[in-house]
Amino acid sequence: MAHEVLMPKLSSTMTEGTITTWLKNEGDTIAIGDPIFEVMTDKIAIEVEAYEEGILLKKYLADGESAPVNSIIAYIGAANETVPPQMPSSEATQPDQAKQNQTNTETEKTAPRTNDQMMRTIRATPSARRLARERGIDLTTVQGSGPKGRIQALDIKAINKQPTVEPQIEEVVSESALIPWSPLRKAIAEKMVASKTTIPHVTMTAEVNLTKVIDLRNQLLPMIEQRTGERLSYLEIFAKATMIALKDFPIFNAHATDEGIKRFSAIQLGIAVALSEGLVVPVISSADQLGLADLTTAIKEKTRKAREGTMTNAEMSGGTFTISSLGKTKVKQFTPIINKPEVAILGIGGIYEKAIFNQTAVEVKNQSFVELNLSFDHRVVDGAPAAAFLTKIVTLLEDPLGFLL
Repeated sequence: MAHEVLMPKLSSTMTEGTITTWLKNEGDTIAIGDPIFEVMTDKIAIEVEAYEEGILLKKYLADGESAPVNSIIAYIGAANETVPPQMPSSEATQPDQAKQNQTNTETEKTAPRTNDQMMRTIRATPSARRLARERGIDLTTVQGSGPKGRIQALDIKAINKQPTVEPQIEEVVSESALIPWSPLRKAIAEKMVASKTTIPHVTMTAEVNLTKVIDLRNQLLPMIEQRTGERLSYLEIFAKATMIALKDFPIFNAHATDEGIKRFSAIQLGIAVALSEGLVVPVISSADQLGLADLTTAIKEKTRKAREGTMTNAEMSGGTFTISSLGKTKVKQFTPIINKPEVAILGIGGIYEKAIFNQTAVEVKNQSFVELNLSFDHRVVDGAPAAAFLTKIVTLLEDPLGFLL
């Protein structure tokens, strides 16, 4: 006798199913547990297994067609067995199903069964039985969702799906303290924001071989110290070379205003000084008119006054070009922010050493280098003149006797 293949009820809310695809064709041999079609439930597509073996004699639905749950949608049986040519109505299956349920009930009442007998008579697919054995699940406790209550692998998997308990994570709130803006820090912040948001910054970097600068400083150090009482540093040499280059590139010694570009003949040199409270920029008036010894004295005096907090506002205003040096640090490159309304700023990184081969590639010698970082206002200056200006500074520093004579 041919066996009915019913549209399974795969969820409590499912009233009909849609065949998404048949996995077997009419005439194919079917084994118990073979997936024979895929059905779309309320939300997902599930493969349905065969619970009888034989030949797939008839399919009543095509891919994409739907039918109510428990409708006969196919037959499995022996070859050449006769089955209805048209899909039986869903009502025709109800009396048979009720009769079967009544028979099962009467049998249960008349003959008590052992657990083994109950396990053998439970309707379950082979894959469901195997999964139940592996997981130690008693099939008598499982409610089947397949046709005529057949237990499917999906029913076994659902039992083991315990609700996930999210671990309770205690929110850790670290202690914090609000540091009010100091007047100086607030002023710096407002000025930096104004500069970065209104000036299109471009930064170029160039490397300088300091071999000759170091030799020059060693020669001049005792003479300038004897004359001024101050120790000559690399900063003063860098500043002197920069001011000589500014004479050849006066567009960098300027202010950008709403009316236009205001160029200056004298160089009012700003030197950035780092304090614990923030950064201040004392200005050395007409710095280009000072020799190296006087420039050393002026920079040292302005730096001391800045650190002592005795600078006046007048001494920190009117700059036309600024130099910011990181001194004895490991930082080579950085992007200095232009001191508005100036149009450029030179940042000097920390001095570092690297091995250099001589021309015969026989001897290796460590030499000192520094990187210069020029930030400029792209509204005022283009890349080519900026590169030429920076190259000029490098050239002067790599032959410093040339600009001192």
